[in-house]
Amino acid sequence: MPSTFEERQHTVVQSAVRALHDRLPELTDRLVLRLQEAEGPDGRRAFGSRAFRESARSGLQSALEAIATRGMERPDISFARRIGRRYAEAGLPLETVLRTYRLAGGLLWECMADVVTERYPDDLAVLVSGARRALAMIDQLSDSITESYHQTWRDMRKAEVETALETLDDLLDGHEDDTDRVRSVGALLGLPEHGRYVVVAANARTDPVPPDEVVGTRVIWRSRPGALLGVALLDAAGIDDLAAGLRPLIRRPAGIGLPVDRLADLGRARWLADLARSVAAAEDCGETMGTAPEPGSRPRDANRLVRLDERLPAAFMAAQPELARHLRDTVVGPLLDLDRGERESLMRTVAAWLDCHGSTARAAQRLFCHRNTVLGRLRRIQRLTGRRLDHPREATELVLALEAVRVLQAPGAIPEHGANGH
Repeated sequence: MPSTFEERQHTVVQSAVRALHDRLPELTDRLVLRLQEAEGPDGRRAFGSRAFRESARSGLQSALEAIATRGMERPDISFARRIGRRYAEAGLPLETVLRTYRLAGGLLWECMADVVTERYPDDLAVLVSGARRALAMIDQLSDSITESYHQTWRDMRKAEVETALETLDDLLDGHEDDTDRVRSVGALLGLPEHGRYVVVAANARTDPVPPDEVVGTRVIWRSRPGALLGVALLDAAGIDDLAAGLRPLIRRPAGIGLPVDRLADLGRARWLADLARSVAAAEDCGETMGTAPEPGSRPRDANRLVRLDERLPAAFMAAQPELARHLRDTVVGPLLDLDRGERESLMRTVAAWLDCHGSTARAAQRLFCHRNTVLGRLRRIQRLTGRRLDHPREATELVLALEAVRVLQAPGAIPEHGANGH
């Protein structure tokens, strides 16, 4: 049961609230004036609108209703949450809305004290306990506003970032060329308009997705049709460090393209990464054409991450599939017409000889055969292809033709040119 003092306190407060409720227009004017004086010229523009005055009146009314309640849900809490959302959506500082509530609370308490002093001079003790309650109410309102403001800001930020990431996808697909939009996306994602960017392209089924930071380099991973793409902003670390950090993390064929100098050029960077990935995919199934592994290379089942700058001949073939097919057919076509065992033996031999920098003895050691066997196979290759291995230009054609065979054998590995020539 409430005490006699509590009953008297409630009666006095209810009476004071009714009196102040009748003065709401006057209280609203006084609050708006205080806010404008506190904010200066900017305050007159921000707090002078009819919409704000109506909001201020509603806020004062909900505060008065809250003061009059006893053991009931406070209506001013839900109003404070709505105000927190509105201020966040409008981009106004949180400090401004908190200052508004402090000034409104102070104004209501002054007026409440005036009413009680005038009408109930024998009940001034009510003001002492009322002061404690008023301070607690302002703290609760401030907490509700702050929580609502920050949650709204987080939701808005999340939505803005999601939109920015969608635009980043458009950039990677070569479909975005609006300079202002690119600049805005860069600002939201922390990506400068001008910087040294490289794209990593991996198989779409790469799992788990690598982390967002690799050897100190930030990487934004995006899932695109048929591929997992990573946008890396190269800073202190270079491609060497990035490749070394990624190799243990990617278990399927993947590629790192060449760097570009602008965020707007990510479409071209993505195409270059796709070229590297196509080379990696071709090398991953290189056993089918009988190529010999390079000295010290990783086994076939290890992670395969190809850097485009280290596979330029193969990249040229991947970038020009029609020319690659023509070169393959005209240069090594007779080799491909042989039965599989003989074909693989000859191609494995020339691949080993090339990997050993033209050393017949080293190639023989690698292939576990006699040096004369290697010489005999090389002579046969020269007869079938019509290209001499001691003639630089003809040897180059043969090397490129072998790369064409390897690149073209990976189904669907060669990326097509994008709409913007990427």
